[in-house]
Amino acid sequence: MDSFAFWYHGKILNQFSSPSKNRAQCATISRLLTKAEESCPDKRNDVSATMNFNLWSECGWPGSPMLDIGFRIKNLKQAETLYFFLPLPIVETEKTACIEDLGCKFKETELVDAVFNESFATTIASNTKIIDVKRTDGSDSFKIYQLDIEHDIKLESFADGTVISIATKTIIPDQSDNENDTDYYFRFRIKNKSLPFLIHEYASSSKVAQSMFNTTYMIDFRYHNIRSLDKTLIERFSKNGNHIVPVDSLHFLLMTKAYVDVGSGDFKSVRKIENNVWKNYVDKDDPKDLVAYHYVHKPKKEDKFISSSEFFAKFRVENSLLWQYVLFTILLGASGSLIGSIAFEVLKAWLK
Repeated sequence: MDSFAFWYHGKILNQFSSPSKNRAQCATISRLLTKAEESCPDKRNDVSATMNFNLWSECGWPGSPMLDIGFRIKNLKQAETLYFFLPLPIVETEKTACIEDLGCKFKETELVDAVFNESFATTIASNTKIIDVKRTDGSDSFKIYQLDIEHDIKLESFADGTVISIATKTIIPDQSDNENDTDYYFRFRIKNKSLPFLIHEYASSSKVAQSMFNTTYMIDFRYHNIRSLDKTLIERFSKNGNHIVPVDSLHFLLMTKAYVDVGSGDFKSVRKIENNVWKNYVDKDDPKDLVAYHYVHKPKKEDKFISSSEFFAKFRVENSLLWQYVLFTILLGASGSLIGSIAFEVLKAWLK
């Protein structure tokens, strides 16, 4: 299973009592409401999301690549629990070592502007994990929630991956009547793990000499690719009360050093990232000379959401091991000398 998946469990049944004698009635009401919503799609007020993925690879830092995952959820009050499938096994004992909250990084307005490519102002109230974000022209606003990895999320091993669940009751109080409590942004980082489902090393048997000096990688990104998901997982997010999170746009950024040769890929734009803005975000001493390659997937004009997304790209990195160059030079010289000696002996024998 090499694809991400994202779904939620709705709050419809929470409006009714749930003793055993009323379960059948609640289920009937739920089916009727779902049928009514499907017949009037324009009047639905469902959960939807904007997805962000940032892959930090070959950035000149030691250790594994890092993957940042962010989603801006609209109408979060309609969801009881968010479920995100990560095609990478992470056990509960690894949770705090391999998953890091990034919401706390957005205390700086400059970072908010850089990530969302708009001009925003931020407000942080005391004793809360919420950062209020408002566009300077007042046309848009949302909340960034700082996840407590230990307590706000749960991990469940599933096949070769992990289901990450986030209960909304810890974020939005049930008694809240604030209409602004509907639009939230979450962002976390997967680190200290290799990402074999996403980055594949490519070796060509026909180009052995080239492989000595360069390593080629392929990025294979898949979001809600049904062919790449376990059938039991598909059954799970298709059960009554569960809904796939509709996505209005998906953004994937490859962050890598400027000297990395990035080849094929449907990138919309390429830009050098600001060293002073991203330094604290990545917690690295040297984020300079990094380039962001931006891929974006939006629905067609006749559609409101995208159902799935796939993205492929290649990049090549020069190997910096000096001994390979020395060995290649020695072998080249030795083979040239051998070929010359053989040619001389053949020519001498022919002249006789």
